[in-house]
Amino acid sequence: MNARRIASRTFDLTKHAATLAPAGLAVLGAAAVLTIGSAVVTHEPATPSQSVSVVTTTPATQDTINLPTRPCTDDGTVDYSCYWDAATMGNGEGNSYVVDAKGRVIYLDARLNDIAERVEFNGKQAAQGKELWGTYDGHRFCWAKVGDTSYITCFDGYKTTT
Repeated sequence: MNARRIASRTFDLTKHAATLAPAGLAVLGAAAVLTIGSAVVTHEPATPSQSVSVVTTTPATQDTINLPTRPCTDDGTVDYSCYWDAATMGNGEGNSYVVDAKGRVIYLDARLNDIAERVEFNGKQAAQGKELWGTYDGHRFCWAKVGDTSYITCFDGYKTTT
């Protein structure tokens, strides 16, 4: 990779990590790897006292990536240029993600970033006659079977009723 090191920072993963990462980044010593444009993000759940190093890199021929610094809302009203830190937001469970300026959702768990799987999930939900509810309790791509009790199913596996 044709990249040069710009900065290195250490932070606590239980806090809002996106506020400390103004460009493409790589987190050292973590389990999962995610590519955001030219950036590589790695993530491992941390204990409150555990910290990781973040190394910001920029390829010589690529613009920097500005990661969001404001939190997403749990109901989807803030839908662009935001982040969701599942460890500290909502019920403290689920999957963290960022939403870029174009509204693209990028999970830190790379297994949830397969667009074909999202399209297949959405198609199955629509074929079952469910309504697209969008973001629900901070979870993205949620559908509901509406009735006296609504059954909500989200792409990341979250299920609930209302």
